[in-house]
Amino acid sequence: MKEQQFLTVLLFSAGFILISCQKSEEKPAALVAGQQMRTVTIARGDLSALVSATGKIEPISKVEVKSKASGQIIAMPVEEGDRVERGSLIARIDETETRNAYEQALADLEVAKATVAQTASNIKRQEEMFNRGLISHAEIDQMRLEEVRARAQLVKAQTELSTMATRLKDCTVRSPIPGIVLQKNVADGQIISSGINSVSGGTLIASVAKMDSVYVYAEVDEVDVGQVQIGQIAKVVPDAFPDNVFYGTVLRIAPLAQVVQNVTTFNVTVIVPNPDRKLKAGMNTTVDITVADKRDVVLVPKEALKDLREIRAQMMALNAADSSAGRGRRDAPPDSMRASRRDRTSGGNGASANGLAPRRFVMLKTEEGYRPRPVEIGVSNFDYAEVLNGVQEGETILMFSSSRAAADREAFMNRMRGMSGFSGFGGQQQQRPAGR
Repeated sequence: MKEQQFLTVLLFSAGFILISCQKSEEKPAALVAGQQMRTVTIARGDLSALVSATGKIEPISKVEVKSKASGQIIAMPVEEGDRVERGSLIARIDETETRNAYEQALADLEVAKATVAQTASNIKRQEEMFNRGLISHAEIDQMRLEEVRARAQLVKAQTELSTMATRLKDCTVRSPIPGIVLQKNVADGQIISSGINSVSGGTLIASVAKMDSVYVYAEVDEVDVGQVQIGQIAKVVPDAFPDNVFYGTVLRIAPLAQVVQNVTTFNVTVIVPNPDRKLKAGMNTTVDITVADKRDVVLVPKEALKDLREIRAQMMALNAADSSAGRGRRDAPPDSMRASRRDRTSGGNGASANGLAPRRFVMLKTEEGYRPRPVEIGVSNFDYAEVLNGVQEGETILMFSSSRAAADREAFMNRMRGMSGFSGFGGQQQQRPAGR
């Protein structure tokens, strides 16, 4: 029994030792001052830079249909979503009173025509009597005045009949454009007011819009709007159809910003073809505008691009690592990365005081080891940047990335340094002015 217990303890100890040995062999990536190091070979590739924004779909042409006539709607054959052509019936208004007025105007016209004919006959007889000396100049002039009045009455009757015919036609409301009925605002039996004679502008009957192409109004942040240009390609993904992608072009860029809750945006209009009419007015979308599309250019990871202060910290970390390994210190930084007047006035991070882009460096592998190299970058996105000058394809650069534990520790130390009551965390207590 004791031998079995001893054997069990021995096996357990051997297993624990084996597990400990296996764990010790899993070495993490090379760490320097709490940062991981890895090398990357510079290569060519394609680079696309996007500006993302949220947007809303609106029709290009939208018409609010109203009636010139007032009255009760007796027929409205359209519904929301129906496609209508130019001249299609939207609504029909009770035309009883208007038709009665039209018939009365028609009768008045016939009377006016008869009056003109009768007056013309009378004036002819009066002229014969005047030539015989049977009537005076005053009587013939009076008959000629009656003829003029009769003709004026005829013109008035013709005008009234034309007006009544137009009002009778206005009782039938038709679509002014081809499109889709977006909204139906009234129903059969409802009494509406005229859009001409009413002070309120009349009753809205329906809204019709062309939807063969649509506008997408994207709210682009002010930091990105400078990269947006008219004619650029935009990818539109509606929230209602996340698997469908529509493409359009930038049509307009608003000259005036909108400020909502201290957020400044510019309205960018994108025109998108909609042949299947799948896009509906009012839909929310995600808009990705392609502000740059580079092909076969030299690319470098953005994580490898550092400003002057960061590259100095990396050099110091490498020198410290070499010293601890017994390899001695590295050479001093080359003249290309020494602080210039511009760098000193900008706080030492490589950004110029006059608003120019900050200088960027990479750690390039050379025969003497890793050396900082200034680079000129062009277009960039979240992951990569185009290199215009400084490094070439096939060269190797060193990338530093902070480990999670080191980043958390540094954030904790920074918080502690900001508290005046804790001076034992590597920081100094805040000095108070004398006399306070």
